[in-house]
Amino acid sequence: MNYRETYEATLATREDYVNGFSRVIGQRQAEIQKKRDEYVKNIFSDSESCREDFKKMLGWPLVEFEGYDMPEPECEHLSSEDGYDVYRMHFEVLEGFTLSGIFLKLKGEQKRPLVIAQHGGEGTPEVICGLLGDTENYNDMVQRVMKRGVHIFAPQLLLWRNAFGVPYKRSEIDAQLKNVGSSITAVEIYAITRVLDYFEKKDYVKNFGMVGLSYGGFYTLFTTAVETRIKSAISSSFFNSREAISWPDWTWKDLLFKFDDAEIACLCYPRKLYIAVGAQDALFDVKYARESFERVKELSADVGHDWVAFDDFEGVHEFVKTDGFIDKLIEDLT
Repeated sequence: MNYRETYEATLATREDYVNGFSRVIGQRQAEIQKKRDEYVKNIFSDSESCREDFKKMLGWPLVEFEGYDMPEPECEHLSSEDGYDVYRMHFEVLEGFTLSGIFLKLKGEQKRPLVIAQHGGEGTPEVICGLLGDTENYNDMVQRVMKRGVHIFAPQLLLWRNAFGVPYKRSEIDAQLKNVGSSITAVEIYAITRVLDYFEKKDYVKNFGMVGLSYGGFYTLFTTAVETRIKSAISSSFFNSREAISWPDWTWKDLLFKFDDAEIACLCYPRKLYIAVGAQDALFDVKYARESFERVKELSADVGHDWVAFDDFEGVHEFVKTDGFIDKLIEDLT
């Protein structure tokens, strides 16, 4: 072919093609919003059916799984501190799949609540429990909760930073799981529920709560929506809109037909949910969190709002600095 041109000649065509995706997505989102509005009418009157739909969306092993006879966990005693003991525990929650974490057990015979404390992206239980020193943007989350007289279990999810060794590709693992009817979220939430199965039988535990930052806030919101034994939860620096934030591992087929963050929050009713977001968070735009919480209030107008609270605190991507929500969590559990 003799005809020649520069790549600049088709810049407008390529730009229009990219923009076309945005137009199609916007139109599709508007159409799906109407379907979600219709679906969510039942989220309080038929919450169990909606919860089952949510679990089916996340996938196996939350659904279509007969269960696994979990063996007794391995337990390593690391330290005896003033008022509590420190353990590292290993739970084989599925055959060949072990969830590990740090357990901070209060001393004494009295039954106490147990709070799942979930680290975020690039984190570990050792970081949030202060075993490595500075707790970074967790703002001593674990210490602040624990000193109010509860046990803590901090699981290790597939989120640690490369500097901690053992490289992995979370998005690829998630894609592989989705290809077989599961997701990394489903597996890790299921793992947390098996930990609750274990502690529920212990005579030193009464009631469960959960707190988390960022990815930990994601797992706190989603696990509380799934697991009704969690009576109170604090999700910090996650709550937003999946239309605005579509990370691959936060994406499931047909998610927005039924659930955005607001609808997922409603699955926590009538248990208590405290949502905190930093007003200066550079990672997730706070305006979408505010809009989503307004939708929560609209959806729950008939049942009231005393089960949920929202704080767009003066801060960045971090665990909420003030103790108001922690105090409420402890009150709910005790």
